[in-house]
Amino acid sequence: MGPALAYLAEQFQLLRLRVCVQLQQDCTLPAFKGSMLHGWFGHALKKADEQAYFVCYGEHANRQPKPYLISPPEDHKIQWRKGELLHFELALFGSAVSLVDKLLLALKLGEKMGFGRAHTPFQVISVSSVLPSRVCAGVETFTLAQVLSQSLPATLPIADCELALYLQTPVRFKHHGRLLDRQPPELEFWLNHVLRRLKQLSQFWVCDDASLFDHLYEQRPQLGGYQLTSHCYFEDWQRYSMKAKSQLPFGGLKGQVSFYGEIGEALPLLVVGEQLNIGGKTTFGLGRYQLIQPPSLA
Repeated sequence: MGPALAYLAEQFQLLRLRVCVQLQQDCTLPAFKGSMLHGWFGHALKKADEQAYFVCYGEHANRQPKPYLISPPEDHKIQWRKGELLHFELALFGSAVSLVDKLLLALKLGEKMGFGRAHTPFQVISVSSVLPSRVCAGVETFTLAQVLSQSLPATLPIADCELALYLQTPVRFKHHGRLLDRQPPELEFWLNHVLRRLKQLSQFWVCDDASLFDHLYEQRPQLGGYQLTSHCYFEDWQRYSMKAKSQLPFGGLKGQVSFYGEIGEALPLLVVGEQLNIGGKTTFGLGRYQLIQPPSLA
């Protein structure tokens, strides 16, 4: 891991909250709940605090990334019964972690607003913090440096090794303006997307240091030869946009992609990408993956 990434990781704060709610009546919810949660949270946050709403949902210049994301439950369950529990995560990045009190107020106000078209009421049962090595009650932030120190081996492998990415939610990549819907891209493409995501979030929400970002790219991983094995497919979703008053495409790649070869230097950035999500529509929960390492590296 290069010194630029190590330094930036020390500065980069995160907060990941796991929210558990209990439904108060039978209901029908969408299969992929990212869009529903995104819309619900926006309305609740606007009631809680206009400034916090503007930070998370407002239109910003210069392609400024939103400093949050919502991770919906992985299951595609549609029919729910009264009393069942539903879990999802809310994450804040960089200086946006200071908005946590507004976020908690939004959760409380959101109970009365309810989920989905039927505005199904629910009760917030618990809010806990998802840390690199444990889940604890209450609110606790951490840094990317803590994630890296607990996720990486003492020394990165020099010899051939195998890594896999399990795509937990659809990953939306575009290449030359076209959405990738079949073969997943090469490992360099994934790493470039993680670098770009890290740089953009850091520029606006951590530290705007052009020299640091130059070094970050100069010290990007140097890969040797490797093989790619794909077990991916395109999962097609549609979401209704209130702004566009129409259904919009919302799908992406899912499945698992494996890499084998001289790729040990890719580990740190892939660990970072696990925390930030990559590709398009990350605030809706898209672009989430899990890095799978062989036992000798875990």
